[in-house]
Amino acid sequence: MQSVSLVKYSKSTDSLKQAIELCDGLSKLKPGDKVLIKPNLVAWDELFPPAPYGVFTTTRLVEDLIIILKEYGCSDITIGEGSVEVKKGVGTMAAFAGLGYTDLASKYGVKLVDFNESKSEKCSIDASTHLMIAKEALECDFFINFPVLKTHGQTKISLGLKNLKGCLKASSKKLCHHPELNLEYCFPFVADYVKPKLTIIDGIYALEKGALHFGNAYKKDTIIASTDILAADIIGAKVMGYEPTDIAHFVTYATRHNKSLVLSDYAVKGEKLVDHIQPLKWDWSWTADNTGPGAFAKMGIQGVALPKYDDTLCSGCSPIANMCNILVMSAFKGQPLPKVEILNGKKMQARPGYDKTVLMGNCIIKANRNNPTIKESVEVKGCPPDFDDVVKALKICGLEVNEMAYLGYMKQQSEKYNGKEGFDPLYYRASS
Repeated sequence: MQSVSLVKYSKSTDSLKQAIELCDGLSKLKPGDKVLIKPNLVAWDELFPPAPYGVFTTTRLVEDLIIILKEYGCSDITIGEGSVEVKKGVGTMAAFAGLGYTDLASKYGVKLVDFNESKSEKCSIDASTHLMIAKEALECDFFINFPVLKTHGQTKISLGLKNLKGCLKASSKKLCHHPELNLEYCFPFVADYVKPKLTIIDGIYALEKGALHFGNAYKKDTIIASTDILAADIIGAKVMGYEPTDIAHFVTYATRHNKSLVLSDYAVKGEKLVDHIQPLKWDWSWTADNTGPGAFAKMGIQGVALPKYDDTLCSGCSPIANMCNILVMSAFKGQPLPKVEILNGKKMQARPGYDKTVLMGNCIIKANRNNPTIKESVEVKGCPPDFDDVVKALKICGLEVNEMAYLGYMKQQSEKYNGKEGFDPLYYRASS
């Protein structure tokens, strides 16, 4: 029976050490091994740094892991990630700097690697489809997967299997969102190739309604660990109130590897699982006619339509979807807005009844190239599109948007936990 540890976090290295020991997490590690730690550092914004709680792997917990590895005798330690560049030039290294990883590297002599800049190897999904995976992730001796306990607007949850998507080159990340392939079919294949030896789920904070939006964080002080990635993910999912069979990428991975999705087939060591279950929502409400988020109905917004994002919307363009929601709300003055439909992703098709159709990004422009339903298209090119171009396109369509409303929203999201009990920014810095 596969062991999974469930430990209550306290502000000491002992919590993580206990979690690792309970699942015998370092049993296959040799002091001379090349160790790679893969945290979850989704994306960065230097103007409005994202509130880190439940979004990024807690820096202090990564520091605890480095201390444990150093005590074990390991000297060749690398931290690798491939953050999304929502803004050109602001990617992994900016996230490393903003979240204290640069200080960790200096303090402990560990290396930092940006998978976006790495050489990669072709790894097949099937005879005609492959993923490009960073070589460092494939060539290390001991891969430690270090995701966060959070939900996800496309996959319900984002834990160990989903975290490995960050090992892919940008083109392969986008391929996972292919309109003819299923997102949750594609990314679990990364685990087949990088073969993580240990998965640690950082549950100091848990995130509800995460990923496509910033979500809401809760203090949980929980660590989950296992040498089996699916086992760790199953317990992580249950802690957030989800049954393993309800997570499509669990089913995909388990079927391919002949693994069980029955909770009783896994041995939970440490804390009682039932004491840590806190159901968290993953989805956002949308109007019945699929014209916008639930807030549109509450405000009485009519005329404009923003169909709900689907699983083809990749991480680079996902902020554009929420940006458009906020901008449209800023244009509403109590009267019906112009008949405009705003599309994103890779497969949405324009619907009849709109005077203008805004196509946000290169992929949706291509998908609607020959759509006879469109009366007049407004193309916003880019991968992802630039903020100023988005604002310009909406104004062309007669939407009197206020760009400051979005910037104000971003500032509020960045600062929303400031001063709140339990939300300690020092968790995301190297210790002094």
